[in-house]
Amino acid sequence: MARIQRLATVLALLAAVAALVYLLQAEGPGTEPVSELASDDVGPRRTATTFSDRPKQGGVYGGRVVDQDGQPIHGARVLLVAYGTGGPNMLMAGQGADPEDISDIPVLGGYSEGGEGITKQDGSFRIAADSQSFITRVLAYHKGHFLNVVGVDRPRDDILLVLQRAGKVIGTVVDNETGAPVQGARVDVYLQQKVDKVPDSPEGGQYAAFKREKQQRSWLATLGRFTSKVLGPRIWDLTDSGSETLRLITDANGHFELGPLGNSVQLEFVITHPKYIWYDFDTKGGKQTPQRTVVEPGETVRREFRMREGHHISGQVMDESGQGLADVFVKVQSISAYYRHWWYPNKWRSTRTDAQGRFRVEGLTIGAQQLVFQHPAFKQKTISVQNVPADDLVVVAERFGALAGKVDGVPTSRRARRVLVLFEAIDENPAGPRQFRRTVPLSTTNEFLVQRVHPGSYRVWIKLAKVSSQPVELEIAALETLKESFELGAGGVILARVIDDRGGLVDPASVRLVALRGDSERALGTFVARGGELEIEGVAPGRYRLRVQAPGRIVTVTDPFEVSEARTANLGALRVDAWGYLRFGQPVNTRGRPAKITGNVIVEYRAGGGAWQRVHNASVDIAVRPGTLDVRARSGEMKFETTVNVEGTKTTSVKIVFDDGR
Repeated sequence: MARIQRLATVLALLAAVAALVYLLQAEGPGTEPVSELASDDVGPRRTATTFSDRPKQGGVYGGRVVDQDGQPIHGARVLLVAYGTGGPNMLMAGQGADPEDISDIPVLGGYSEGGEGITKQDGSFRIAADSQSFITRVLAYHKGHFLNVVGVDRPRDDILLVLQRAGKVIGTVVDNETGAPVQGARVDVYLQQKVDKVPDSPEGGQYAAFKREKQQRSWLATLGRFTSKVLGPRIWDLTDSGSETLRLITDANGHFELGPLGNSVQLEFVITHPKYIWYDFDTKGGKQTPQRTVVEPGETVRREFRMREGHHISGQVMDESGQGLADVFVKVQSISAYYRHWWYPNKWRSTRTDAQGRFRVEGLTIGAQQLVFQHPAFKQKTISVQNVPADDLVVVAERFGALAGKVDGVPTSRRARRVLVLFEAIDENPAGPRQFRRTVPLSTTNEFLVQRVHPGSYRVWIKLAKVSSQPVELEIAALETLKESFELGAGGVILARVIDDRGGLVDPASVRLVALRGDSERALGTFVARGGELEIEGVAPGRYRLRVQAPGRIVTVTDPFEVSEARTANLGALRVDAWGYLRFGQPVNTRGRPAKITGNVIVEYRAGGGAWQRVHNASVDIAVRPGTLDVRARSGEMKFETTVNVEGTKTTSVKIVFDDGR
């Protein structure tokens, strides 16, 4: 028997080792599918490049940087580009920004710098990668040249980077009707993989077929956000656009200039302006062929971009009394998908209302538009406009107020936190609910905002983790934001145990905390007693009672008690008795036979001389409090009375006997 046990132990250990080996092979940063090196990399090739193996980390990468004539370039900057997964925080990038500047949605996985160096006199470089970096790209750039990028799948020392002579694009943006220059237009430039249009494609314009079999793969076009975030400031002296584009702004003459550029990529331009629309694809009923630009080495390409004035929507936001509302945030998005350029689906035109509540949004495409109106003091409103232009649009806002709070008594924190804000209406007939709570984000400066609060008088307090504040009485006005500070203290603590009639712990049990304010009672929240033990922390000082209930047991309400920060309110054992049950059979006569019923049978019961309770359905068991009960029944002139003793959890049968004279 012992030998069998030892054998089983050995087999289990072997299985654990095998599982560990499998996990080690499987874990690590997700591999990005990469094909073989570009043709300008003269290093030895593998016949079948694959990333099924666990990716290598770190390593040393070496090679040379030369110009198109093969001459070494001294002082060229070489970057190792690492690929790795991002965390959920990446998805929060751009939140809360101006909607017109919303960043492209990031993906889980992106590029970062994994090492950097400078070429020597002979153009050579040798760079050790960061030990935690999975290097997939190597790039080089130098003044007067366009950068080059190659893909790699392992450390190597024979990488060749050939830099082209720098080219550039000089663009002019003009009004399509007048030819006047458009100042302040935003030019976003995408560096794309080059493609060739399929000759004699049956489809035309926007939907024409493209292929890239003849084109060498552009590793630069695969860098995405890395291009704008890292290379934009280094190479083009541009600030990060927040997306994968290189972003420029036209000057007073409508001009912009971008270089260095080269022919390893094609350029797509997306040009936007508050008053104009980009109609690369926006022509109604037409399929305009997109024009992509390729800049050959040393070439200067001049392009003119004509923009058409967009449509507009104007109107006024007001309250129910007709008063205009200032500083309402208005954003507009086209919902006519067919006529939208691909850039627009996640982009909004936006503005704010003036002192009279008026607004005007320009640069809109044709078709239906969706408008969203936002303000801290009223409910967000969304409407649709089927056709543009549209003038004199009237929007009536629902009246709400807002509370801007500041938390005192706790240090600031860089960690994301949330604060619970509790409202209790003081008004006799409140416009909204009597009690409600809101959980809202707490900023790093300990500030929070509660929006869309019905106007009225409230008793308000906050709770952060296990700490609460003293209640503060506030007046929330319609369409205004009230500012108030809340000072946190330790808060009170309530302890109790929930037991049954035999002294055993009741699990689960729910306990409702009820605040006593004069002659009124307000339910604040429900807590669960786990294992029969109840602990409520962070309770604001005041008078309370508890309402305790559990499945199959009678609700118990405690006497009033006080909560303070100075001591713990220990209520001891809270007993919840089990229900007893009454069961009524069919009425019989004194001889035990079914009674002759001439009318309705009315059955009632009472406890301790209290009020009589009518049984509305005598065919089912009736839950009652344990103890002695008086029971009576009548039907016409026939009457019946008796006394029964009901025990908890048990069913007591009551036989109704009528003297029907038989």
